[in-house]
Amino acid sequence: MEEELDLFTKIFLDSDDEKTFVIERVRSILEGNVNGSNIVTKQADIYVFSNGDFSEHKSNGENADFLYYKYYLEIEPTEQASKDKYVLEISHLLIELWNVGFKAVAACDFEEWLPRKGGYNIDYL
Repeated sequence: MEEELDLFTKIFLDSDDEKTFVIERVRSILEGNVNGSNIVTKQADIYVFSNGDFSEHKSNGENADFLYYKYYLEIEPTEQASKDKYVLEISHLLIELWNVGFKAVAACDFEEWLPRKGGYNIDYL
């Protein structure tokens, strides 16, 4: 029997922008609906949080650590989500965040299915 894949995803995101701008950017990329710090799409419920562990020093430079990025997104599939469409939506979000200059790294059980392995491997195509 195939083991059930945990689709919970956490994306660490670094930006100098205000949280409201980050929420609007994510909403715009995924064409979702916003309710406070929550963005809802057909595939995902996305919550945007300020990272209490944020450290400008630790999140930048040669030994930068994404765990100290300014924000993180907690993403869960909606009840009607399909696994494949959910993974595609996460992939699309990462690509578009990178394209507009955000630093973003995904932490989840399916990183190998994501572009650049979720951001861990910047050279991975």
